[in-house]
Amino acid sequence: MRTLRSFSCFILAAAVLVVAPSGAHAQLKTSFQYAVKALCSFRGDFGAAVAPGQYRTLINIHNPTEKKIEVARKFALSGSPGEPAGGISITPYKSFVLGPDQAVAINCFDIANFFCPINGICVDFIAIDGFLVLNSASELDVTAVYTGNPKAGEISALEVDTIAPRKIAKTVPIKGDEPKTDKRIEVEPFKAIKP
Repeated sequence: MRTLRSFSCFILAAAVLVVAPSGAHAQLKTSFQYAVKALCSFRGDFGAAVAPGQYRTLINIHNPTEKKIEVARKFALSGSPGEPAGGISITPYKSFVLGPDQAVAINCFDIANFFCPINGICVDFIAIDGFLVLNSASELDVTAVYTGNPKAGEISALEVDTIAPRKIAKTVPIKGDEPKTDKRIEVEPFKAIKP
């Protein structure tokens, strides 16, 4: 009888493990947030809002600790006042892990890929204006490198900014990858996104 009870407990425990959600990273508890401005031009200009030219942002993220840190990231497009937020103007949080003393770079093309796919479509940007938002449990070193140049010219502006953390404790939901899609839309800067 005792063997049967032990075996039943073993089967029940195994069933719980199989049925339990596999999303080990479904939520991430964080204590720090970084909002990094990004300005990127791809196939056109920002219209009258920004001087004509080519703009790029490169964001460097470094783990200064001796332990692994999971980092949540999302991107929020800048819109016009009164425009509703959400839909595809703010990507869901995704996460990545930084090893001890590891550094990574996120560039304009990486940011554009955050929007492919999003809600079943891929967004082709003429230009991007917005914020990369990073959340982590530990402080990070975050810098942004901004470059700009006139059309068909060499770099004429370079700036490096250190991004200060905000102490914001929150649990962020981490979303898995969406299935690939062939549906695409083109988006102009500062225009409402309508799929």
